[in-house]
Amino acid sequence: IFISFRRVDGLTFSEASYMLSTVISELYQEHSYLLDSPAFNAYDKNTFSKIASGITNPLELKDSLFFLTRMMQKHYGKPVILLIDEYDVPLDKAFQHGYYKEMVALIRGLFGKVLKTNEYLQFAVLTGCLRVSKESIFTGLNNFRVLSITDIRFDEQFGFTEEEVKMLLASYGLESHLEET
Repeated sequence: IFISFRRVDGLTFSEASYMLSTVISELYQEHSYLLDSPAFNAYDKNTFSKIASGITNPLELKDSLFFLTRMMQKHYGKPVILLIDEYDVPLDKAFQHGYYKEMVALIRGLFGKVLKTNEYLQFAVLTGCLRVSKESIFTGLNNFRVLSITDIRFDEQFGFTEEEVKMLLASYGLESHLEET
C-alpha cells in the first residue's frame, strides 16, 4: 500500500482532516478490485465502499488504514507492506496554523492502529523531513529504525556524483561555477 500525505495541508483542522479523509478515500478507490474478492463478506464490502465514498466519522478515519491492511492481507494471503510518504506534512501545517494538538491526536490514532501490533502488516516505511523518533505521535510504538540521507551506507542512492554535477553544469553553460575542493 502506498499513500502520500503531501496534499494534507489545510489552514484549519477541519480542512486538514477532510483532506486526509479524501486521500484515504482515493486510496480505497485505487483498490476497488477488492470488492470483487471472494475473501470478504457483505459487512467488509460495505465498510470498504463506505470509506471509498468518503469518510465522515473520525473513528472510521483512524481505523481506515488498519482496515485496508486487513483487506489486502485477506485477499493476497500474505502480510502487507505499507509505504507512507510525507507523513509529516499534516503535522507541519498544523504547527504553522495553530491546530497541532488536534492533528497529533488524529495522526497518533491513525498510525497507532495501523502500525502497532497489526498482524496484517509485514512492515511499514515512513518518509518525511521530521525525524520519526522525536515526534510525540509515535508514543507507544517501537522498533523504529531511522535512516537518514547522511548515513554513508546510502551515499550512492542520494545526491549526485561528481560526474553528474559536471554534466548538469555543462548542459546549462555553468562549468565555471564548479569549485575544486
